[in-house]
Amino acid sequence: MGKTHEPKRIIYYRDAENEDYAGTDIDTKPVGADFPFAPVGVIWRFFAFIAYYVIAIPLVFFYCYVICGFRVKNRKAIRKIRKGGFFLYANHSHFTDAFLAPIVAFPKRAYVIVGPDTVSIKGLRNFVQMVGAIPIPQGLKGMASFLDAIRLRTEENCCISVFPEAHLWNYCTFLRPMKSGSFRYPVHLSVPSIAVAVTYQQRKLPFIKHPKRTVFISDPFYPDNTLSAKEAQHKLENEVKLFLHDKLETYSVYKYYDYRKAETENA
Repeated sequence: MGKTHEPKRIIYYRDAENEDYAGTDIDTKPVGADFPFAPVGVIWRFFAFIAYYVIAIPLVFFYCYVICGFRVKNRKAIRKIRKGGFFLYANHSHFTDAFLAPIVAFPKRAYVIVGPDTVSIKGLRNFVQMVGAIPIPQGLKGMASFLDAIRLRTEENCCISVFPEAHLWNYCTFLRPMKSGSFRYPVHLSVPSIAVAVTYQQRKLPFIKHPKRTVFISDPFYPDNTLSAKEAQHKLENEVKLFLHDKLETYSVYKYYDYRKAETENA
């Protein structure tokens, strides 16, 4: 267990499913059916390769391992997925969660399903798409193109990360309610999934206040083809939830931010 300490910040919440603490103020642009969810042109692929492997990957590895103190457990589980793409499900407790898939899947290419705000930053849409962002469309008209993009990337043997908690709570040490619909993708595409739990521990160096992160990778979960699609989706959700809850409960022992359920209207 971590040493007794005072959290840097205490946050009182009322709705664990819908409140968001990302702290961004982005003018979100709508993502419709005409959005290029998966560009495939030769020029695009060339610059995407440069953006991902030459620029993003070195920065991600340096920042996560050196600055944030990442430690990854059970990386060998990825080798059990011998070919084809897979999905990665993780708790959402820091902006560096977007870097989990590139770290875990390397050298495979990784993508992340994001909200429309991620591709709404002026001048950065092309770059964030090149390094892996696939936005969820608003409305049903864009859903077919979105799902086609997801299918294409799995057929290209890529990893696609999903954050079923949906909202970002910085340094949160417990599992929050997850969106059940997030688990339909691997069942629909008949591909495996892994769960990744980001846990927080106190650093040994007293002058570094930010917690270190230990990242636990599950063994692969495969869709149960003996069940209906809805039942298989529910089973996958329970398997992922159990793994994440167990790892967070056991190893996420340092509350840098302390989230507390508000008991009164004035809390």
